[in-house]
Amino acid sequence: MRGRRTSLIMLFLFRMVLYDDPLASAQNFTTVVSTVDTTTKTPPVPGYQTIPANVTVAAGEPVEFRCGVSKAAPNLTLTLYGSHGNYSLKCPDGHIEDIPQALSGNCYIKDGESLAVWTMKGTAFPDNGTRVVCQQENNPKTPSAVLHLYDNGSMYAALIGCCVGGFFGILLVFGLMFLILRNSNLPVQCLERSPEDDLEDIIKE
Repeated sequence: MRGRRTSLIMLFLFRMVLYDDPLASAQNFTTVVSTVDTTTKTPPVPGYQTIPANVTVAAGEPVEFRCGVSKAAPNLTLTLYGSHGNYSLKCPDGHIEDIPQALSGNCYIKDGESLAVWTMKGTAFPDNGTRVVCQQENNPKTPSAVLHLYDNGSMYAALIGCCVGGFFGILLVFGLMFLILRNSNLPVQCLERSPEDDLEDIIKE
């Protein structure tokens, strides 16, 4: 009967660790924030068909900035001012690929429009405030846009999840140690031994 009760306790501890999802529990303490891109509408600018718009996303999300002019006057420059440096994309024939920063710039001719596109495949908090400026050749107007990043709480959720998981792991280890020692005769033998018994063992050796 005693052994059966011990087995049931051990199974209960294993079930508690295996089926509890600490990360999901931790996320209940965070505020759910939408990661949908938002843009700020800007009035039409003479000479431009597409102008860059402000973007607000969660850190880690990809971002894209666009600027376009008529194919009849296709020359334009889309400059990105970021924490890792400044990059100028000259269209219609330019192309820039910066692998370490996961940044790429490409030019397209599409639907009668010369289009310059900056793509950030991943964002981090140092990228907050990144600015792009579009400049058409012989046009004094220079529309611009800014990147705004926010924290969606995933980092804090992961940290809390690790703490909760660690707590249950330690609880399991101590629970198993307690059960093993309680059912073992080793602690009793250690307490019942006298210094004379230890001395006799040494002499026998």
